[in-house]
Parts: sequence; C-alpha cells; structure tokens
Amino acid sequence: MRLQVTTLGKYFGQRWVFKDLSFDPIGGILGIAGPNGSGKSTLMRCLAGLLRQDKGQIIWHPENSESAEFDVRQQGGFVAPYIHLYKDLTCRENLEFLSAPLNIPTRIEEIEVLLAEIGIGDKIDASFKSLSSGQQQRMKLLAATIHCPIVLFLDEPGTNLDTKGFNFIKKMLEDRREDGYLTILASNNLEELELCDTIINVDASKND
Repeated sequence: MRLQVTTLGKYFGQRWVFKDLSFDPIGGILGIAGPNGSGKSTLMRCLAGLLRQDKGQIIWHPENSESAEFDVRQQGGFVAPYIHLYKDLTCRENLEFLSAPLNIPTRIEEIEVLLAEIGIGDKIDASFKSLSSGQQQRMKLLAATIHCPIVLFLDEPGTNLDTKGFNFIKKMLEDRREDGYLTILASNNLEELELCDTIINVDASKND
C-alpha cells in the first residue's frame, strides 16, 4: 500500500493544527510524533477518512496499481483511546458483531484462539466493561485487526499496557511489516516510536 500526502493542512478556528505536511510511505511503519496537543490524532483521523482536511491531498494507491479504488474506512483498522467497544457485550459478542459485515467467517471460528493469543482467553464470555484497562486495550487491538486490515492506524497503542502487552504490539507490527502492510502509529512514547521505519513530527509543521 502506498500513501501519498501532499501539503496537507488542517485548522480549527484561526489556528493551523498542522500545515504543509508531505510524505510518501510504502508499507512498513510510519510514526507520527509530537507532544500532547500537537495534532497527532487529528492527522490520524484525516488519513483514515474520518475528518476532512482543509488543504492538500491524501491519495491511497494499492500496491502496483495507480488507479484501483481503495476505501480506507472499509479496509483499514483504527485503535485509539477515545474509541471503545460495546461495554455490555462479551468479548466474543463484540468480535462477532464487528466482524459480521466484513464476511470473514474463518477468523470468527478462531475467536477463542485469538483471545488466547492476547492473554485473555479466559475472558471470552466476560463483558467488555468487566475487563481491566489493559485487557480492554488488547481487545481493541484485536477488534481492529481481526479483518487483517491493509492499513492499520494506532493512536497511542501502548495506553494501559504492561510489558507483555507492549511485546504483543511489537510482534504484531513486525508481522505486518513482513507481510507488506502499512501501519501508521501516533505516539509521544520513544519506545513506541523506535518501532517505526519513518517518523514525521507534526509539531514541526506548525506555522508560528
């Protein structure tokens, strides 16, 4: 997957959140760095088609095709602290509900295995709200990747995760890189940014 971003800008009110951002990653892991409030999450939402930019272009090209259509909202995955699963549904029910429109029966049959891989296999029939904060974060990661997205957006993915949880993210990123998928990771955590192949700094784009 190739992403072309040219002179991208977004403002709120009279202030540019970021301006004139240009980058062109192909596969691998793209890091978006910057302090809290610098616009990392805003940029992620623009790239994911969840928020419209005010200037510039965002163009997605599937590998070896300059013209094939690609809907990042349908074929991507998104994890962020402000995105939650259904609190009263069980882990199994959440994954089944989210996967139903995606027509991925093979992955559905593996739910027990997938939950075991992220260390909460014994919580398969527990409600999402009963999970610890770290377990909830692992569930959100699994929910966003159960359909094997071509593009994965991770906004502060290590939130509430311990060392074991961080190692899970690290392994997931390594697997995606090896498979040629693109992952976009926004963070101000140096340990997370060290996992990236390329890093852009949103804060450096501001027009003072």
